[in-house]
Amino acid sequence: MKKLNQTTLLCMLAMLISATGYSQVTQTEMTFQPDACRGIDTRVQTVNGSPAYANTNYGSTDQLVSAAWTFSGQVGYLRSLIDFADLQYIPQGTTVSYAYLSLYGVPSSSAISLGSYGANACYVQRITSPWAENTVTWNTQPSTTTTNQVTLPGSGSVQWNYHVIDLNITALLQDIINLPPAQRYGFCIRLQTESYYRSMLFASSDNADATRRPKLRIGLNYCSSATARTFTPQGDVPASDIPDVAGKVQNANSPLVRTSLQSGTMKVDYELNNEGKTVLQIVTVNGAILQTINVDGSKGKHTTTIPLDSEVLKNRMAILVVKQGNGVTSHPFIISQ
Repeated sequence: MKKLNQTTLLCMLAMLISATGYSQVTQTEMTFQPDACRGIDTRVQTVNGSPAYANTNYGSTDQLVSAAWTFSGQVGYLRSLIDFADLQYIPQGTTVSYAYLSLYGVPSSSAISLGSYGANACYVQRITSPWAENTVTWNTQPSTTTTNQVTLPGSGSVQWNYHVIDLNITALLQDIINLPPAQRYGFCIRLQTESYYRSMLFASSDNADATRRPKLRIGLNYCSSATARTFTPQGDVPASDIPDVAGKVQNANSPLVRTSLQSGTMKVDYELNNEGKTVLQIVTVNGAILQTINVDGSKGKHTTTIPLDSEVLKNRMAILVVKQGNGVTSHPFIISQ
């Protein structure tokens, strides 16, 4: 099924962060919408009188179904399981400023002929035990907890293409990030009332339509109260820059950085407003410099490829810093190992 290539570097960047230095980069937004290669989701199913279904794995399904229905007159139940693999690379205890889950409906289904139907409000719950997408069944489904569970609104009269956009799961995700990475197991979606006829259908990460795959958008703050420095009066302080409406300053550069990660390298597209010595640095979230590269500092657009050494690859997360004169741009990224 879907195996993670542990040597592949995946760029999970969703927001360009500007700061006066990398030590001040503590807030970032990331968006996860994995495809069939990296997505981890499935449904589990049981039908009374037909034990084979409870032992069947549906890891390659292109639809997530949570339902209570009848099949040839026999009552059956379905639940959905979702995990986002790259959540394991976020340091334990990182503050989750916000977390929004988006799920997208389907136009038709062979699993439930009436689509999303009935009084079908669901719960999104945290999974508390291990499971594997390509082996889990109804009989081996993981345990869940109701702590900080979130209500997923019912579809009402909408049977097909019912989308739930930006469902707030902040507290639920914070519970996950507070755990060691090995104990982060994702979410279960189940009906609030498992009584037929009720169903809720969404596309899975295996769906051919990339825009319908489950999406998670999160804001992270890496500066906790324990690590935050206490202000102390300082001596001479340089005059601060005043940006214009475009976000540029008169006496400094505002490089734009876009990264595309491939195995062992990072491709960086950057633009400089002025001439001058320019340095790219790869820095840990704690501020330690891992790698420094001198690059073309002429005004204009540039592209460079950085080979990532072993010290960088040991990290699960890092920050790319572009420095020229007083201009500094910082760009967090995740390294999948």
